[in-house]
Amino acid sequence: MIRFCKKLFLTEKTERDLEKIRQKLYTGAGMTGIIFIELASNKKDVFDLIPAAMFKQKSFRSRDHFIIGIAENRRKCNDLVKDIVLEHFEATGSYENLRKDIEDRIVG
Repeated sequence: MIRFCKKLFLTEKTERDLEKIRQKLYTGAGMTGIIFIELASNKKDVFDLIPAAMFKQKSFRSRDHFIIGIAENRRKCNDLVKDIVLEHFEATGSYENLRKDIEDRIVG
């Protein structure tokens, strides 16, 4: 099941095309360049950056995904991850417990 957080991190382009991206994501249609940011599937890392091409596989789409950000290319994706980390730093004053804070504040 694919879910989106309420406070989704988006670039200008993905914010404008969000509904088209969601429709294509659910149907498995191709989207070149789109990268999805979600919390890492293991507890050791913080983020998974998943190219949209992975969602073309029905078996991959059927797994649980909780998307916290969408970018139109790798460079913009890195910028979004940086923004997420900096927002955490501004809120807490440190980089410790980054994943837990994101789970509490964003995923909630």
